[in-house]
Amino acid sequence: MLNPDGGVSYHCFNCKFKASYVPGRHLPFKFRKLLKWLGADEGLIKRLVIDAIRIKELVSPESIQQEEHEEVVFKKRKLPDEAKSLGELAIFYEIGDYQGMPNELAAAIMYMDDRKIDMSKNKLYWTPETQYNLNKRIIIPFTWKNEIIGYTARTFDDKVKPKYHTSIEPNYVFNVDKQLPDSKFVIVVEGPFDAMAIDGVSIDGGECNEIQADIIDSLGREVIVVPDTDKAGSTLVDQAIEYGWSVSFPVWQETCKDASKAVETYGKLFTLKAILEGKETNKLKIELRKRKLYN
Repeated sequence: MLNPDGGVSYHCFNCKFKASYVPGRHLPFKFRKLLKWLGADEGLIKRLVIDAIRIKELVSPESIQQEEHEEVVFKKRKLPDEAKSLGELAIFYEIGDYQGMPNELAAAIMYMDDRKIDMSKNKLYWTPETQYNLNKRIIIPFTWKNEIIGYTARTFDDKVKPKYHTSIEPNYVFNVDKQLPDSKFVIVVEGPFDAMAIDGVSIDGGECNEIQADIIDSLGREVIVVPDTDKAGSTLVDQAIEYGWSVSFPVWQETCKDASKAVETYGKLFTLKAILEGKETNKLKIELRKRKLYN
């Protein structure tokens, strides 16, 4: 269907596939996929992506119609029992000159300080509960539309396995709620600590499925993928090419495995600057940089 605002939408009543484009937004992955199915070559699709970016700069934000996206629903879930804000606990025990502070809590606070995560900006939790060694983990709440729908708990003790204990439904994208509405781009990383370190979003692993891609595209801005330097990152680069996203190969990848480690080593400002400077949009250049990084 051609819409009065110049947009176009497609809905197959057999397979239920939906795709749409609204002037003033980037050309989303699902619409690019539809164009491929209809026989459009890669060069044409690339030109349309560039045209969509050009139109975006000419259209006032107030006139942009809301895109149609399949409703993504996550069930509400509670945090572990007795979970309390890590930042508030730190202040409470600091006022009391740290008297009575559990050793595990002290270790959790030191761990977050070492990782350079701003606890005033990112609300993290700790619990004395021992099941799944939760008292030896940092609890990161997962929110969707500002409701808690799960969590992941990362250990700060190298002896505790597995590294993460997670309670969440599939297809979740971490930190979407905290993306600013007027941002020009969104940075996609693998882990939640990476996302918190640079205010990006995390797919919680090295693979991004189509539902996650649709959630990220629904933000309506340029997507920049920053893969980890291990083999799992190679898969994410391939998916970024498929989804038509930019990929960054920042200079700090020579010494740091991921964005969180880069912030610890060089600071947030340099890490972000290097991500923007290391961005590639050309498919051939991305593949060449990928070959150099992972071979």
